[in-house]
Amino acid sequence: MDQLRNYLSKHAIVARAGAAILYGVLVGFAMNFFWKPGNIYSSGFNGLGQLVGFFFSTNLLPVIILLVNIPMTILAWIMISRRLAFFEIFAIACSSIFIDLIITPAKPLISDPLMCAIFGGALNGLATGFALKNGVATGGLDVFEIIGKRLWNIKVFPINVAFNSIIMIGSGFQHGWKYAFYSIIGIVVSAWMTSIAYTQQQQMEVMIVTNNKDKMIQEIQSRLRRGITVVDDAKGGYLHDSKHVIFTVITLEERYELREAIEAADKKAFASMWKVDHTLGNFYEKQV
Repeated sequence: MDQLRNYLSKHAIVARAGAAILYGVLVGFAMNFFWKPGNIYSSGFNGLGQLVGFFFSTNLLPVIILLVNIPMTILAWIMISRRLAFFEIFAIACSSIFIDLIITPAKPLISDPLMCAIFGGALNGLATGFALKNGVATGGLDVFEIIGKRLWNIKVFPINVAFNSIIMIGSGFQHGWKYAFYSIIGIVVSAWMTSIAYTQQQQMEVMIVTNNKDKMIQEIQSRLRRGITVVDDAKGGYLHDSKHVIFTVITLEERYELREAIEAADKKAFASMWKVDHTLGNFYEKQV
């Protein structure tokens, strides 16, 4: 695990570039194999690009998607980091290129718009989650999410809903209201797939009961960058022996490293985990 972590840290730029390219490929397939044939609209700024592109030309869609994302890239450059802004515009450029290069089949793979919404949303969600997991923002509303979380520790869900509602209303006027509802289903599937792939944003509280406090703290802090709270002088209810209770909060993707730390420190330790909706204070998050 340590060797893998060291390798990825040394090759972070290559990993992020690869994630951005893969994001572009998957979005290109989602757009040309499912969304376009099914008259399905994406969420976020890709959906905005589709909405604007309808009034001009579908051939200009890759350029439009790139242009509508530029203001958000500038915002990311100013308020977050230049590295994030660079990889964000790189990911958007990759998606624009592959949307242009991947040709829509003359005969659609799927004629049912509901299936187009589901499969297109699944591809988009997988692409977005994988990109975010590798430190690559994908433009548009991702920037609002990062700014809200980092600066004010809030979620911008209402903004997402309002923005996507406008896109869905536009979709209804353009193609018919049933396609707007199909697009909503696609957005839900995309969000679900993103949450599966991007586990860093999901937090879990951990309680560990152990006899070996010092070793447990050492193992956890050597593997994870997390604060720890220790409660001494606890007592077991069965043997009435002395125990120590350790509390910490981790991300979902760190649970395997935590499990290794617990087993290395005390194989007889008891641990329980549960999901956390919200945290206050200095919870460390990897920089993107």
